Amino acid sequence: MKIQTKLSTLLVAASLPATALAVGPSVANAGTVAVTARSVAVDTVARPGAPGKPKVVKLRSSDRRVTASDSTFRPGVTEFRVVKTAHHGSSLAIVETDNLDLAFQKLGKAISGAPGSADAMKAVDRIITAYGGGANGAVWQVELSKGTYYILDNKTNKMTTFTVRGERRSATMVQPDSEVWTTKQNQFETSGDLTGEWISFTNHSREIHFLEASRVARDTTAKDVRQSFKSQQEPTFGRPGGFFFEVQSPGIETVHRQSVEAGKYLLMCWMPSEQQDGTPHAMMGMWHLVMGS
Repeated sequence: MKIQTKLSTLLVAASLPATALAVGPSVANAGTVAVTARSVAVDTVARPGAPGKPKVVKLRSSDRRVTASDSTFRPGVTEFRVVKTAHHGSSLAIVETDNLDLAFQKLGKAISGAPGSADAMKAVDRIITAYGGGANGAVWQVELSKGTYYILDNKTNKMTTFTVRGERRSATMVQPDSEVWTTKQNQFETSGDLTGEWISFTNHSREIHFLEASRVARDTTAKDVRQSFKSQQEPTFGRPGGFFFEVQSPGIETVHRQSVEAGKYLLMCWMPSEQQDGTPHAMMGMWHLVMGS
């Protein structure tokens, strides 16, 4: 089956040698990022009675670098907005890890499908914590704790960091109109039809997942999907349209601002399995048909 149209940032980056991953200025100076007086006043000092709105951070990428509108801010619910990407189809992802090189080495082995790839993916799930992401125009909210985080671009392989420190913000996530979650059995479930402006995506499983929603014909059945996965031909039920939520680790919840056109969608995850060598989650049954309205 060839319906998938997008690869997670982690999968693309892991296919490259470590030397190909370009590090932005703030990575080279991680832990010594200069903070302006205004940043200290606004983001480090608690302000009693301030509105409980999420911190907004705007992300941009180009052929030369990845940037964030703030390099240091307080913990709590943060709203990321991808306002520009270097290329069509680029997506940005937020990850946290103490050893990015090792994580990419392990992930490279995981996507190779060679013997031991499942164990390598299991190591990745322990090394990296992923907090979602998206393509140009993407907006999502996620709760962050203190630490240093990477922003990765899946097309240019550029990256940068930001630091979360200080007192926790009191903001809460927006109430979603629809909900999608993964189960401990690596399945997708939904609260019903995908509708409204905001969709939550929660990973209740034990592995890293992303969500690719491909639009399909309204009369597409589960039998059609199963047969297409057994075939190497492009399915006839595919239709233009869909959306994509970047990688998330177990226990992470995000809420995405995502308009969904009326129709039927096939939800899939193509991350490598940590249970079977050389097998992506979708080929193990991690897909779900759902209506959008």
